[in-house]
Amino acid sequence: MLLQKIRDHAQGWFAYLIIGMLIIPFAVWGINYYFEGGGPMDAAVVGNSKISLQEFQRTYQQQRQRMQAMLGNNADSSLLDGPRLKQEVLRQMVNERLLDQFARDQGLRISDQQLHDVLVALPVFQQNGGFDKDLYERLLRNQGYVLTVFEEGMRKSLATDQLRNGIVASALVTPAELDRLVALIKEQRELQYATLPLAHYIAKATVDDADIQNYYEKNQDRFVKPEQVRVQFIELKLSQFAEGLTVTEDELKTAYQDQIANAKYGRPEERQASHILVKLPANASEAEVEKARVKAQQMADGIHSGSKSFDQTLQEAKADSSGAMEGGELGTIGKGMFSDPAFETALFVLQKPGDVSEPVRMPTGFHIIRLDGVTPGQVKSFEEVRDEVAKELRQQQAEGRFYEVTQNLANLSYEHPDTLELAAQALKASVQESDWFSRQGGAGIAANPKVIESAFSEDVLKRGVNSEPIELEPGHVVVLRVKEHQDVTPRTLEEAREAIVKALREQKAREAIAKDAETLKARAAKGEALHVLAKEYDGEYKNAGLVGRDAKTVDSTILTTAFRLPQPGPDQAALGSTALADGDQVVLEVTQVTPGKSDALSADERKSLAQQLAQQDGTKQFDTLLDSVRLKTKVVTHGDRL
Repeated sequence: MLLQKIRDHAQGWFAYLIIGMLIIPFAVWGINYYFEGGGPMDAAVVGNSKISLQEFQRTYQQQRQRMQAMLGNNADSSLLDGPRLKQEVLRQMVNERLLDQFARDQGLRISDQQLHDVLVALPVFQQNGGFDKDLYERLLRNQGYVLTVFEEGMRKSLATDQLRNGIVASALVTPAELDRLVALIKEQRELQYATLPLAHYIAKATVDDADIQNYYEKNQDRFVKPEQVRVQFIELKLSQFAEGLTVTEDELKTAYQDQIANAKYGRPEERQASHILVKLPANASEAEVEKARVKAQQMADGIHSGSKSFDQTLQEAKADSSGAMEGGELGTIGKGMFSDPAFETALFVLQKPGDVSEPVRMPTGFHIIRLDGVTPGQVKSFEEVRDEVAKELRQQQAEGRFYEVTQNLANLSYEHPDTLELAAQALKASVQESDWFSRQGGAGIAANPKVIESAFSEDVLKRGVNSEPIELEPGHVVVLRVKEHQDVTPRTLEEAREAIVKALREQKAREAIAKDAETLKARAAKGEALHVLAKEYDGEYKNAGLVGRDAKTVDSTILTTAFRLPQPGPDQAALGSTALADGDQVVLEVTQVTPGKSDALSADERKSLAQQLAQQDGTKQFDTLLDSVRLKTKVVTHGDRL
């Protein structure tokens, strides 16, 4: 069986990536604890199972790296290194362990075939349209995990995922519940509102010199010129090295042949197959091997003689209660998928679909193989791909030259740390200069966070040495040094006057508009018409009419406030107020509430809504189950050891 073959020859894998593709509730956490040995200390004890400190540290570091990669330069170090993330990681690991134990107690198991189907379908192992054994083994080897342990972790994870899906999928929503929800989400409200624009209040606000002087004296730390630098730099771009490169015809043809061998410009022949396996136990004795061989030969002879078809024999093998036989479809198989060539050799000598092989000895037992189909190989001609080969070859040569020059730049800028001129002369490059920029960045390369960080670093800024090569993006490298530096300096009152006047006018405007909004609301509550009040306060009035929660003609903040108001009484209005994102103030009235009708949604929309509601209910039920399991299981965590 293909799964068993992979088990025989592969080595471990970075489990969090694969399991992240498989598990819905714990997609961001992985199942790393299955792949670690115990440490000298425990991070937690869940029932009779321990989560070692080593397991926790590995999972925490992987989660930290994933968050760092997602957030990039926006990552908050206090979040990544703080206790909150560590506690959350440990909580998820405890939950995983609890669910694993519960799934085992409930007898949930994943068969070899289920595991095989998931494994070969994972996109991370796909290449040229199918499962790639070489890619698979390389990834495993790079991570240094043991495949048998990985597969066991996969089984456990799939079992807990099966448990969750079973609970979530079984949740039901009654028609009455759905009608109540439709009435709520399709509810409409009669709405009118008055808007007081902040801009009008800012225009009317006045400040005097005493206010400006007082504000300046109290906030001098806000009115400073930031620390700034100007830098010199040498810039290398890969695209420059590719210009003017030429390749010979012989080089092109050699590269083409190499790529054919790697199946880049074509697809090798592939075959679809089914098999029947007479299993062998690990370390089988000669007698056990001979017994299995005879059994397999008898089955093959029966198929070849016509006394039984392959499918009949396969069904008998599947029905065998001893567990010594199994079989089924193997899917698409290409050459090179097995380190032991016996299986594919037997498969690829079969002439036509329906042909059946003699028993083939493999580590897992004796296989009887049937050829189900053939997908012929296809290879593009040299003429078809000549331009592509030339482009790739020039790119490879450019990358080699770019790497060489980059290394020379690194060496020269390090050997002569107080100047870039010598490196520029040796490399026939120019020394460029930036404009002034602060720690918030500037124009050109100064907009790059890596350049900013390097320019203001201890070595470059304080010691005055050249930076290390900075890769701004693949194929784009700079080395820089600080040419000029200006420390933080205070701004004079005159320099800060414009900013102070703007801040004071906005401050006074906000105070005035908030006061007017409260007054307007109070007068509306006494029965004065909103449109009259809006005109009096130089505001804007709008009668929105009957609107739903998703009305496009009304600001979402106003809608949210309107639908949070209580239902108005007879001949009364429900009043509310809110501030908009731009500082405008709104006073609003809801005079009527109309519930949504049960037929407000189409059949497809009702079905989709019911599924969403069931999903939510199912998730709550699953969370309740997890809480119940946690209450019944002794869990001890050691937060002080994290």
